[in-house]
Order: sequence, then structure tokens, then C-alpha cells
Amino acid sequence: MPMSVIFCFAFTRFTVVVKVVSVHNIIEQTYNIEQNFLTLSSLIITDKEELIKQLQSIGENLNHSTATFFLDMANRNLQEAAGRYFNFMAQLPLPSMMFLSDITVGKGEKITPTTTFQLSFMIQNNGETTWLSGTYMTLKQDLHFLQSYGTAPGWEANQKFYVHTLPPMDTVSVTVQLVSPAEEGPFQTTWAIYTPFGVEFGETITVTIEVCKNGTMAITQANGTVMDDLERWD
Repeated sequence: MPMSVIFCFAFTRFTVVVKVVSVHNIIEQTYNIEQNFLTLSSLIITDKEELIKQLQSIGENLNHSTATFFLDMANRNLQEAAGRYFNFMAQLPLPSMMFLSDITVGKGEKITPTTTFQLSFMIQNNGETTWLSGTYMTLKQDLHFLQSYGTAPGWEANQKFYVHTLPPMDTVSVTVQLVSPAEEGPFQTTWAIYTPFGVEFGETITVTIEVCKNGTMAITQANGTVMDDLERWD
């Protein structure tokens, strides 16, 4: 099994030039890094999941699937995978997104425990780059949170909600689906939008909903769906 040498850094604020050597080329990247101390350690790691975590810590906003892709491309060589990732990202202009409004059906109502419901947002491409096909929105919380807060048939913890190609300054509504937790009380979720390559961009959206056994949001949304279906049949 291929092994990777991982260098772990913590820095005071200054500019660091990192040279990543791969089989094909030498890539030089410059970063401004802010932390408290400077340490250096070298670890030999063979576990794939650990390599993925290390690559995610190197690449800001790099999700699990994209980190896996670059590691597989580099035959699990962390240095080469990081070089490929930064080289790829340097060639892509980063898009932009602005949150406009929460247009959820039943907004402000409470939701019953362990219930599937939807949130809807109006967002805008306020940048100069068209969003690519495959752009998606997903929960920003860590995987442990996603797997523990609720379950329902067909629900996936890392579910993606895709957004169609969107030119600059155009707007679009995005509807996401999730499951309320079993415990009553306030329930907060944070949503973010990502490029097809798993890079987060734009603003995040935070929504807090009250979970209560007497909640009415699911009923309101179900009635809204029925009315929409009736209007389509007219």
C-alpha cells in the first residue's frame, strides 16, 4: 500500500511558499496563514481515510469526495495529490453567491420531531462567472452531526441538492430536504453552496427551526404540495 509523508504545520501570521513536487512537475504556491505557533512534524500514514482528512485540512473547503478523487489520481501520494489540487484550483475562477431570502413554505412554523420537511432559499449569482452544471447545496455541518440528528426513508446524510447552470446576476430558488431531530427544542442548520469539484463559495445560510410535537410546518408544506398539484391539473 502506498505511503505518504505528511508535514503538519501551525504558523504565526506570515507568508509561506510551499513547493509540492510531483512526478510530472514542481508546483509552487504562496499562502498567507494565520495561527499561533510554528511546529513541524512528519508522520507516515497509510490509512486512506486519514489521508483524506489530511488533504482536506490542506485544501480549504475541500470535501470528502473531491479529496478522494485527487488522492486516487495520485495513487494515495499526499504531496502529489495536494499539488494536483492546487494546480487545478489555480486555473479556475471562483464563482460567487448571495443569499436573498428564505422562501420556505410554512416559514416561522414549528416542525414535529423526526419529520421530513423542506427549506427553500432565493439566491443570486452576484459574481462574474457562470455557475457550472453540477453546482450543489448541502449541509455544512460535519458528518457526525449529519448522521446523528435524524433518519428517514431515502435520507442521505451528505445529500446534495443540485442547482442548474446560472449566468451572472441571475437568481434561482433552491429547495433542500432534511429530517428534524427526535429531541424537541431549537434546531439550527447551516447550508453552503459548492462547485462541482467540492469547493465552497459565496455566503452561507443559517436557519433555526423549533422542533415541537405540536408543530404544523409539515402539514402546511403537504397542503401546499396538494394545491400546486391541483393547479397543474386545472
